[in-house]
Amino acid sequence: MKRLFALALLALGFAGSAQADFIPATWTDSLNGGSNGIYIGSGQSYTYVHDLNDNGFRPLNDVISDFHLSINLADDSRSWFDGLELAFVDLPGVSGDSLVWDFGAGGEEYGGWSIVGLLQLNVLGTLTVTISSVFGDFDLISSTLTANGLSNVPANVPEPGALSLLGLGLVGMAVSMRRRRQTRAA
Repeated sequence: MKRLFALALLALGFAGSAQADFIPATWTDSLNGGSNGIYIGSGQSYTYVHDLNDNGFRPLNDVISDFHLSINLADDSRSWFDGLELAFVDLPGVSGDSLVWDFGAGGEEYGGWSIVGLLQLNVLGTLTVTISSVFGDFDLISSTLTANGLSNVPANVPEPGALSLLGLGLVGMAVSMRRRRQTRAA
């Protein structure tokens, strides 16, 4: 009887062993403004959304621990006051907002993140960005969001129900063997 009880506990232990693993992951999403970029005129704004759901991120399942937003702006060469552009980058919350000037010929003009943006990414899988012209006009050449975190991937283990059936089958075999021994002994 003690062995039967031990086998039943073993079967229950197998049934509860299925779990998921967290593995390091990186998700990226890019906006390409095309050959001339996306024009943002003096006093105008442009809002866009980076969506990591399209790249395998699963909100409320995967976890993003940090992200980096890289924005490349360029002088548009369409007006006499070229070189005097001033842009405002607005991320969710207030910690990631920044004024940007001195647009180079290429490369990153803004690189940052925000706490509320991190929350929005984890809950929705998206990050809303608005770029506004404070002074002058310019082109949005590209924007790249890179997020790092952990992906919740199911481990390669059998389902708990299948393990329970296996355990119950082992218990049944043990009971059958015990009865045979008792029958032979009698």
